[in-house]
Amino acid sequence: MRLSLYAIIQVSAWGLVYAFTSTIIAQRPVNPPFEFLYGAILITCSALGSHGIRYLYRKLVKNWVMWQQILYFILASIFFAAMAVSVMISIVFILSTTDYAFPIPASQRWFVIKSVFTGNFLNMLALLFLWCALYVSISYWRQLKQTQKLLQDTQLDALTNQLKPHFLFNSLNNIRALILEDPERSRTMLAVLSDMLRYALNQEQSVKVTVEKEMGFVRDYLALCSIQFEDRLHTEELIDENCTRCLVPRMLLQLCVENCIKHGLSHSVSGGTIGIQINSESSKLIVIVTNPGILKQDKLKSGIGIANIRRRLALLYDGDASIDLSQQDDAVVTKICLPLELG
Repeated sequence: MRLSLYAIIQVSAWGLVYAFTSTIIAQRPVNPPFEFLYGAILITCSALGSHGIRYLYRKLVKNWVMWQQILYFILASIFFAAMAVSVMISIVFILSTTDYAFPIPASQRWFVIKSVFTGNFLNMLALLFLWCALYVSISYWRQLKQTQKLLQDTQLDALTNQLKPHFLFNSLNNIRALILEDPERSRTMLAVLSDMLRYALNQEQSVKVTVEKEMGFVRDYLALCSIQFEDRLHTEELIDENCTRCLVPRMLLQLCVENCIKHGLSHSVSGGTIGIQINSESSKLIVIVTNPGILKQDKLKSGIGIANIRRRLALLYDGDASIDLSQQDDAVVTKICLPLELG
């Protein structure tokens, strides 16, 4: 059975405490052999006490208000530190009745209890306080990360769901117009649309997919768009074969292409070419999409397309990805830089 990360950290941390304690014992001028045993008992009981603190916290205290939790950790640390020292003192007195340890005279027993208890209790209490502080800090940090991850996933789902009706309605309208003109082709396009919906609506699929899968979706989308634009729509692909297994956000390229058609190609009487170029530079995946048209600054701040892409990149890559639009001659160039990840 594989040990949990918690168990590994517990054993390692308390093992280091015992190693440190043993080093101190070994450096004393008078070094009774049972001191190492007493130290092991004391630290083992404290380690078990820390586990008890964690167990009760997870079962009973986790949903209490903050001041109640703080009070719990203080009282629990005092209790388990006292218990650990009490167990050690009990072992000391038990062994003192045998021939293996020094006997303790009756007149010295109370002095031994006070002297042994006071120093060791304060040491174990400090260790348990430190343990509680670290445990609470790590627990809240993990909870915060989980909350942020859940929020990101929820926002990404909402952003992706914004896209689905958009291309669905356009595609259905285009296929409806094609039915009377070319029934055979309309059936083919319905099959294509079915594949696209399966890809877009698959909730089990990761938010990131390979370039190969995403480009398959883009090609299906362009096939549907060709119903409306016919010979006005042309495409050019220049994709590095080494990049086909790289990961991109699902439906990101489709949204880029859709934005190019909506704001560029659809306004051109003669149509034009949508260019898609994907390659890698250093540790970045570079996606460049070009379309004929004039870049309008107001389009950078309005509409679902670019705003959606920017938000998805921010959520997924935390500032390590970018999208830039520029005008080059009579074409608009959309450049997206992503961290290089293999699927």
